[in-house]
Amino acid sequence: MLTQRILRIIEENPGMSGERLSELFQLSSYRLHRVFRHIERDLSGRTLVHSQEHGVWIVGVDPAQCTATEWAGPSKRGYRQCLNSPEFNDGRCYEHSQCENPEMIAFARRVAYLTGPGRPSAMTFSQLGLTLVEELVAALAPLDPWTRKDYANKRRLLTMLAAAQRVLEQRLRMRGERGQGLPPEFERRHRASSINPFEFSLKKHFAVLEVSSDATRAEVVRAWRHLARIHHPDREGGDEDKMKAINLAKDRIFRIRRWD
Repeated sequence: MLTQRILRIIEENPGMSGERLSELFQLSSYRLHRVFRHIERDLSGRTLVHSQEHGVWIVGVDPAQCTATEWAGPSKRGYRQCLNSPEFNDGRCYEHSQCENPEMIAFARRVAYLTGPGRPSAMTFSQLGLTLVEELVAALAPLDPWTRKDYANKRRLLTMLAAAQRVLEQRLRMRGERGQGLPPEFERRHRASSINPFEFSLKKHFAVLEVSSDATRAEVVRAWRHLARIHHPDREGGDEDKMKAINLAKDRIFRIRRWD
């Protein structure tokens, strides 16, 4: 059997590259990784580790310790199991666990809602307005990271928010130096005036569906179905262009609101 033959070669030649295994068995990279998954499923008390840099290894794993593996060098038999005790449900320690604090997950979802699809950056945060950026910093600062992954995400987000905050504060200072300062009664409104640009772009799509911008998912679907029955090109008097606009509006709302 193919998986058994590849497993035997890996055991006899630890550190062999995945490219070499692909050549020996005439397998694509995708097929080889599928074979690796089958091997991993059938291993008992061991795990298969493969990397482009260090090759493929079979490592013994003690479930009483962290199940992650670390590169120890070829002189120390390649990879070895982390010696820390498991602390999380995935059987890994603080350094290696992929678990996340639910509050951090909720914060990441809020960021995704505000900044739109894609990885956030200092530039996208700077489009939100100073008041909102300050609120995000105040919400993120007290959150307690569970793992090294959580800590790295929190540090990355705080760095980007701090950069965005400096940019927005500099804009306010420059506006004041140019004599364009706002009266005190309008300053707070101005600080909060820069709203989510993606959310702003949704207003026209809500208008196409003839619902308010605070409509729920169910209300949007109901409005879309109602208009589709009226304007579908298969119906008498239907309008293909109007139908395209209706479908586009629904798709954009669902994508930016992450309702899919």
